[in-house]
Amino acid sequence: MSVRLNPILPATRDLILVGDPRRAFALGQTLTIQPEMSHLSRGLWGYRGVTEGGLELTVQATGVGGPSAVAVLSDLIDQGARRVVRFGTCIGCGPDASGEEIRPGRAFLVSAAYCGDGASRALNGGEPEVRPDPELRAALLGIAEPARVSSHDLVQRMDRLARRSDDTEGSAGKGNGGNGQFPLRDLQTAATLACAQALGAQAAAVLLVAEDGSGQRLDETAIETESKPLGLAVVRALEAMSNPQSET
Repeated sequence: MSVRLNPILPATRDLILVGDPRRAFALGQTLTIQPEMSHLSRGLWGYRGVTEGGLELTVQATGVGGPSAVAVLSDLIDQGARRVVRFGTCIGCGPDASGEEIRPGRAFLVSAAYCGDGASRALNGGEPEVRPDPELRAALLGIAEPARVSSHDLVQRMDRLARRSDDTEGSAGKGNGGNGQFPLRDLQTAATLACAQALGAQAAAVLLVAEDGSGQRLDETAIETESKPLGLAVVRALEAMSNPQSET
């Protein structure tokens, strides 16, 4: 499955994936000490360093959409990555479990992802949804609220096509992928989880709501500000998994 993106440095066992190269740069600087650029093929910047807790970590950009995420992730798993956290952004397209509208700035830990995109459907054996690795997800509990996400193809990001897709998805996926069950929408989570599962790696996802259903959106500075403490919390969880004695 690898497409050989020719990294400068091989991936570490632990991996944080973000879509935007700018966010990969910012998080690489925040989460690791003196990170080195590990990847720049096709503008997909990646950084490798060591966290304050001594964990070797790669922070890698995946670009836009499920196919791009699969190409990057499969290559990094081939290099030795085994624990993967997608740390991305999403749209809040419905109310949460309590009935409250989801606004930008809230963070969620994915409990299931509906395979509404071609890449995840191809990798998930025809199953309508894919779940994160239970051990990794358990380690991340408490970092963010649990929620389910529907991952869709890039063309559906256009509002007119998204509304048409919602109608199709609701009628074809009742009990599996109806929007009431999946109040978040993104491009990559289902494909990332399905790819990792197919290749024998652990994967989970933490998503920051960048936009709500009305179109209100955080600017890039706000996304970066909100991402830093959340990213540090993810790192602490990965450090604890690698060194359980540190909690005692």
